[in-house]
Amino acid sequence: MVEIIPIALGGSLFSRKEVKDLDIWRSEIIDLLSNYENNEKKFIIIIGGGHLARKEIGVAIDSGVNDKFELDLIGIRCTRKNAFNFMKMFEDHNISVNKEIPESIEDAIELLNSNDLVVMGGTSPGQTTDAVAIKIGIRLGVKRVFVATNVSHIFSEDPKINKNAKKIKSISLKELGILSGVGSVIEPGASFAVDPVGVSSAINSNLPLVILNGHDVDNLRKAINGEEFIGTNVFGD
Repeated sequence: MVEIIPIALGGSLFSRKEVKDLDIWRSEIIDLLSNYENNEKKFIIIIGGGHLARKEIGVAIDSGVNDKFELDLIGIRCTRKNAFNFMKMFEDHNISVNKEIPESIEDAIELLNSNDLVVMGGTSPGQTTDAVAIKIGIRLGVKRVFVATNVSHIFSEDPKINKNAKKIKSISLKELGILSGVGSVIEPGASFAVDPVGVSSAINSNLPLVILNGHDVDNLRKAINGEEFIGTNVFGD
């Protein structure tokens, strides 16, 4: 039976590396996703807005846009632009991939019927692409959802504020809900270790998560294959 692997891939992974390193990362990601034999796994990759979204939202705010809905739409367009660029990386490789970016969870799931890889961005205001990945995981009944970002773990506190914040290797969904601020309002362009809207959905469906640094593709491979990995395992009840 084919296993579906949803991965929320942070948009920050596309903008915070030297060009040479970015080329290496792209090559490793292509290799990872293109080389599962006999259709043993299919992937649905949900791409974040990252630096591009924060930049475009900042420009809009500076020009006088202050409606959160409109700002969210700008962010979503940026996620879809990142997704399109990511999708194009696979055109000449040994994997079937969608040709257009789906704009809904339903459309993305439908595309899995005819593709081994589906790439998408955001869907609607008020949630990040983490939440989209988790909601897809719930719809498909997957074992876990992977959140590949630019940090290696969930931390006890924000490491940008407290350099002594501790890495957490294992945590329950409910504990993650407390740390991520489930119930908080998401501001356009905001950045979380994991989107609280998504965490809330994962808690309600008891869906385990894996949080890791997406720059380390070999480590991501280990996590996907069920091997020991560097990151945070978020377990259910």
